[in-house]
Amino acid sequence: MPNRHIRKTLRDPVTAVQFQILVLEQDEQYAHTLKLEIESQLRVQVATVHSAAAARLLLTEQPNTFFLGITSAIHLDSDAFEKVDLLGEFNIPIIAIVSHYEDEMRDQLIKRHVIDYVVKGQSDDITYICELIVRVHKNTSIKVLIVDDSKVSQFVIARELMLQKFNVLQATNGIEALDILHQHGDVKLVLVDHQMSMIDGITFVQKARVIYPKDQLLIIGISTSSDPRLAVKFLKAGANDFISKPFNYEILLCRINQNLDMLDAVEFAKHLSNIDYLSNVFNRRYFFEHGDKIFKTLHDNSPLTVMMMDIDFFKKVNDVYGHDAGDEAIKNFAQQLKAHFHGDIVARLGGEEFAVLSQSPIYLTSFEHIDAFRAKLAGQSVCVKQHVIQYTCSIGATNILRKNLNDMMIHADRLLYNAKRNGRNRVEGKPAGKH
Repeated sequence: MPNRHIRKTLRDPVTAVQFQILVLEQDEQYAHTLKLEIESQLRVQVATVHSAAAARLLLTEQPNTFFLGITSAIHLDSDAFEKVDLLGEFNIPIIAIVSHYEDEMRDQLIKRHVIDYVVKGQSDDITYICELIVRVHKNTSIKVLIVDDSKVSQFVIARELMLQKFNVLQATNGIEALDILHQHGDVKLVLVDHQMSMIDGITFVQKARVIYPKDQLLIIGISTSSDPRLAVKFLKAGANDFISKPFNYEILLCRINQNLDMLDAVEFAKHLSNIDYLSNVFNRRYFFEHGDKIFKTLHDNSPLTVMMMDIDFFKKVNDVYGHDAGDEAIKNFAQQLKAHFHGDIVARLGGEEFAVLSQSPIYLTSFEHIDAFRAKLAGQSVCVKQHVIQYTCSIGATNILRKNLNDMMIHADRLLYNAKRNGRNRVEGKPAGKH
């Protein structure tokens, strides 16, 4: 079995997505076990068939239904490859189940529509299959750019990456590649050859790194050159990795997945550093850092609304129902904020105090949408540990632009104080258009 470089399932939103998988397996008991285990670990639907004839009938009746297929290729015989070739005929990526690792078997499988293979009977074989499913599904949202002036090389690499469900873009030189990166800001990975017209691979890396940092764009250099210094030159120019040609399918994918794993780890760490652990909304640091960037990019008449809010009589909730109930109230408040102010920046500043930053123009003449949130919250009841809790909030809102975000926050905080002083459960502040 190849070395694992699997992006972590727990970090991946694929578990919230449903798609269908076809298991073509003669061993009915093993097929049933696969179905139960996969469906228990992932939110997918698994269909099982036990013969190539049954699979052909199903695929003919339900074309373009199955995201991925799983079948056994235990021995090097026509029956095993008949099943593999059948799934490939319907353009279904395949996970092959083998009895043992064998070079000849591996080579035959790689030539076909097989994305990976798993040794049957190993303690973690089904877990590995589930991780493969997650990885391949995640690949559908990842754009990879191949930069190579050889059409043959482009075709070979693109075919192998598209088999893994990557979204593949192609360029024949570095200048064209930079234009594509500009047009497609969500490209995650670039594979770039060294020897190209106009600018070489190393120069491309240097130019790309001026705009795209390593934790945003992965770049892997490739070359047929035997010069051992070339890898060092690529890495010093800013590449994340280097692969010498010729390389086989598995080496290429393992290195790609290694780098994507590292990028995921960085993104996950950033996410944790920006999110409040209790409420699962942005934290104070992110709110001010990101908010300052937004403020600095504002043009004349650009809308920006700051809302400061907190839960009324929160200490009473803690005193009467306990701190666990208070925590649940904060979580509920955060969920309601995220749902109502969808697309805006919602953050917990500390304790029961929250803030919302919005660039929506709807607040220029009216704060009705803000007051609707207050009213909705006041009318709800929350069940917490066998207790039914009702709570309200007070809000201070302003979109009068001042010299910086901090001054706008101070103004909104003063309005929040007025809301508390004037009876709570109210919104204080007027839209800029009404002043």
